[in-house]
Amino acid sequence: MGEVLLDIIIQLASQNTQKLIARAKHTEVNNKKEIELTYTEFEILKLLAKHPGIVFSKEQIYDIVWKESYSGDYSIAMSHVRNIREKIEDNPSKPIYIQTVWGVGYRFNKNLIA
Repeated sequence: MGEVLLDIIIQLASQNTQKLIARAKHTEVNNKKEIELTYTEFEILKLLAKHPGIVFSKEQIYDIVWKESYSGDYSIAMSHVRNIREKIEDNPSKPIYIQTVWGVGYRFNKNLIA
């Protein structure tokens, strides 16, 4: 994947929300290969990348991205994280970018942000 995606996420994270939503419908670049992210995938990736090293539970991710509290099964957030990993990680079973903190949640690898 490389630093291209990281640069794009950091750049977009500093711009207004309207522009972020518009970009979410487009693609990110991965070693000259385009990766299509859904709006929800983009919002989850943006949330984690804007707060490197901070652990978000699946409940927090759902509440923030879907902008509502959910009292049911939060596995939908886990499913989206899995889809993001399939798209951005070289080896999704050994993720570098989105790390799992077992029993707590997910975080973006802070060591990748310069």
